[in-house]
Amino acid sequence: MNKILKSVCLLLITFFYSCSTQIVPLKTFDYTNGSYLKDLENVLPFWVGTWKGTVNNKEYTFQFVKFSQHLTTFSNGNYYYEDVLKAKFKVVNLGSNTILYDNLNANTYEEYEIYFLDNILTEYFFYFTDNETNCYNSAKFTLLKNNTNLNQIEFKDFSYGDNINFDCPYVNQIDIPIYLPKVNLTLTRQ
Repeated sequence: MNKILKSVCLLLITFFYSCSTQIVPLKTFDYTNGSYLKDLENVLPFWVGTWKGTVNNKEYTFQFVKFSQHLTTFSNGNYYYEDVLKAKFKVVNLGSNTILYDNLNANTYEEYEIYFLDNILTEYFFYFTDNETNCYNSAKFTLLKNNTNLNQIEFKDFSYGDNINFDCPYVNQIDIPIYLPKVNLTLTRQ
């Protein structure tokens, strides 16, 4: 009897939660507190997985992960849930076989340094924020789907983001180590 009562209570809570949560498309800007910005168009699953590419004697490995229903809260008590695409990456110098950069061991949402911003048709815009060691340096880039080969994407349009870290020992932002490719390259699904 106790198990039945617990099961009924759990079903009622789930029912009331789903009724009170507004589910809206991911690109929605006008939503109510507690809404779920869901990937209703199934844009994010295409990117999930490992992609590799080589340029200038460096091998780049990107791993994309979809975080479903990620909770974002604000100090005023407002919150929403959102499907989010984030990535981590590794860079290997093929000439010396040394690892130049590696955050593939990231496990939590906060440890992923690349996140999906938006898309227009087949162009997908991403933002990177580095860690404290590299002055929280930031950059933007675009990934372009190859519609003739869905196992390949193009990395392009690298540009530095805003850098407002006043405690950085580097005078110029371009002097701060950043390990993303600064040139275009093709990445292949692994």
